[in-house]
Amino acid sequence: MAEQHSNPPIRGYLEGYYGKLLSWNERNDMLKFLSSKNLNTYCYAPKEDPQHRLHWRTPYSSHWQQQFSTFCENANQHQICIVAGIAPGLDFSFKTKTQDNDFDQLLTKAKALLFQGANEILILWDDIEEDGYVSSNGLSEGAAHAHIVNQLSQAIGQALWTVPRVYAGDIDNKNHYLENFFSTLQPQHTVLLCGNAIVAKSVKKEHLQQLSNTNTNTNTNTNTNKTLKHRTVVWDNFYANDYCPRRLFVGPWTGREHIDHYLLNPTGLPYTDQLILELAVSTQTNTTPYTLWKQTLKKHGVPEQFLTIAPYFSHPFFGDQTLSGDDKDTECVWPHKPATLEETTAAIEHCLWKWKTPLAREWYPFIFGLKHDLALLDNTLTRERIVKTQPPLLAKRLLR
Repeated sequence: MAEQHSNPPIRGYLEGYYGKLLSWNERNDMLKFLSSKNLNTYCYAPKEDPQHRLHWRTPYSSHWQQQFSTFCENANQHQICIVAGIAPGLDFSFKTKTQDNDFDQLLTKAKALLFQGANEILILWDDIEEDGYVSSNGLSEGAAHAHIVNQLSQAIGQALWTVPRVYAGDIDNKNHYLENFFSTLQPQHTVLLCGNAIVAKSVKKEHLQQLSNTNTNTNTNTNTNKTLKHRTVVWDNFYANDYCPRRLFVGPWTGREHIDHYLLNPTGLPYTDQLILELAVSTQTNTTPYTLWKQTLKKHGVPEQFLTIAPYFSHPFFGDQTLSGDDKDTECVWPHKPATLEETTAAIEHCLWKWKTPLAREWYPFIFGLKHDLALLDNTLTRERIVKTQPPLLAKRLLR
């Protein structure tokens, strides 16, 4: 079966990070922003929501349900699709005696989210121990995960979205997990993948094909990588910083120009995430990434002085990038010579003390951190300032 297409493509916001949990007001504001940029999807899968993941069997409170229903009503008014996630993988039981009970609870939760207004259900098997699967029904782990999705889809009467445990190329495909998952998963479902790395330098269709390379041409019954059996949406961690919360990435969005379906999983900082989403939208045009990036920053009130220190906030180390090249941004060459320490210091001081907006408040700790890092590098941060400003263990290391 050929790749399924939606019109327009799936593009939007993924609340799927650790460490942050948006308020309902912030989520509703995000809906307005998505609509203003012609983005059409909001995926609710926050790792910090206990009822989403850690305690997935626990029903949501009546207050939460009321807030979620209002959120879904607002999304409908803005023509935004709400994809509601459930992540049962930490402790879902695949043992014969208890699987039916767990499946019933998963079904109850999915039905409740749909009743409250969600358009789609997402079942996530990501970020769980690869050795945690225990089966008594003879299915491999990948086949068991796909089977639950198929079974739940049949029970609720609609196709589902899902994230396999092996969702990126740098995750060990132990015991042929992906082959078993994709050969079992029915073709009507939507799959979220990161590409060839969890934090990828570039994402191309062939990267997604390599992950789902068990696709079968139904006419010839031979393997083919020319099409995707399932509609595949990129779970994009380009700007995510939950794995490195002292860092911030707000550089040009590159290496994704030809991806049809994507959801950005960014920072959980609302004003920052709006800027990041606009970077992704603008990159679909033919203008150079650096020019678009510069225009977008200006539109969001970022002062020109930030451009001087912007290379420090460009992008992360990508999981599919060689160590020998990790200091070179080949996708976006900064069109000016590196700033001097004096110029950099002046830019930092301006951004800290003369830039006052909601976005500036979100970036303040990261810019202040850069100020300390440069002082440490230049050996000008005194002992008293190190003790005062650095975490105890790091301070102890620095003062050896």
